[in-house]
Amino acid sequence: MVWLNGEARPLEGRDLREVLEELGVELERVAVLVNEEAFPGRELPPYVLKEGDVVEVVALMQGG
Repeated sequence: MVWLNGEARPLEGRDLREVLEELGVELERVAVLVNEEAFPGRELPPYVLKEGDVVEVVALMQGG
Protein backbone atom coordinates (compact mmCIF):
# COMPACT_ATOMS: atom_id res chain seq x y z
CA MET A 1 0.00 0.00 0.00
CA VAL A 2 0.91 3.62 -0.57
CA TRP A 3 -0.19 6.24 1.94
CA LEU A 4 -1.74 9.22 0.14
CA ASN A 5 -2.81 12.05 2.45
CA GLY A 6 -3.19 9.59 5.31
CA GLU A 7 -5.20 7.00 3.35
CA ALA A 8 -3.78 3.61 2.32
CA ARG A 9 -4.26 2.99 -1.39
CA PRO A 10 -3.07 0.20 -3.74
CA LEU A 11 -1.00 2.46 -6.02
CA GLU A 12 2.31 0.56 -6.20
CA GLY A 13 3.86 0.63 -9.67
CA ARG A 14 1.88 3.70 -10.77
CA ASP A 15 3.38 7.04 -11.81
CA LEU A 16 2.74 9.64 -9.11
CA ARG A 17 2.01 12.51 -11.50
CA GLU A 18 -0.55 10.40 -13.39
CA VAL A 19 -2.25 9.36 -10.14
CA LEU A 20 -2.53 12.96 -8.96
CA GLU A 21 -3.85 14.15 -12.31
CA GLU A 22 -6.47 11.36 -12.29
CA LEU A 23 -7.54 12.55 -8.84
CA GLY A 24 -8.02 16.07 -10.22
CA VAL A 25 -5.09 17.65 -8.39
CA GLU A 26 -4.02 20.92 -10.01
CA LEU A 27 -0.26 20.49 -9.78
CA GLU A 28 0.50 24.19 -10.21
CA ARG A 29 -1.48 24.89 -7.00
CA VAL A 30 0.09 22.34 -4.64
CA ALA A 31 3.29 21.11 -3.07
CA VAL A 32 3.88 17.38 -2.94
CA LEU A 33 5.84 15.60 -0.22
CA VAL A 34 7.16 12.17 -1.15
CA ASN A 35 8.62 10.37 1.86
CA GLU A 36 9.23 13.80 3.47
CA GLU A 37 10.98 15.27 0.40
CA ALA A 38 9.09 18.33 -0.86
CA PHE A 39 8.51 19.39 -4.47
CA PRO A 40 6.45 22.15 -6.04
CA GLY A 41 3.69 20.26 -7.85
CA ARG A 42 4.60 21.69 -11.25
CA GLU A 43 8.21 20.47 -10.74
CA LEU A 44 7.31 16.97 -9.56
CA PRO A 45 9.95 14.60 -10.95
CA PRO A 46 8.98 11.29 -12.54
CA TYR A 47 8.37 8.87 -9.69
CA VAL A 48 6.96 5.34 -9.65
CA LEU A 49 5.21 4.62 -6.37
CA LYS A 50 6.54 1.80 -4.19
CA GLU A 51 5.13 -0.19 -1.26
CA GLY A 52 5.22 1.94 1.90
CA ASP A 53 5.63 5.32 0.18
CA VAL A 54 4.06 8.24 2.02
CA VAL A 55 2.72 11.04 -0.18
CA GLU A 56 1.15 14.25 1.11
CA VAL A 57 -0.41 16.84 -1.18
CA VAL A 58 -0.55 20.30 0.35
CA ALA A 59 -2.51 23.20 -1.12
CA LEU A 60 -0.53 26.41 -1.52
CA MET A 61 -2.24 29.46 -0.12
CA GLN A 62 -1.49 33.15 -0.28
CA GLY A 63 -1.94 35.23 2.76
CA GLY A 64 -0.94 38.38 4.43
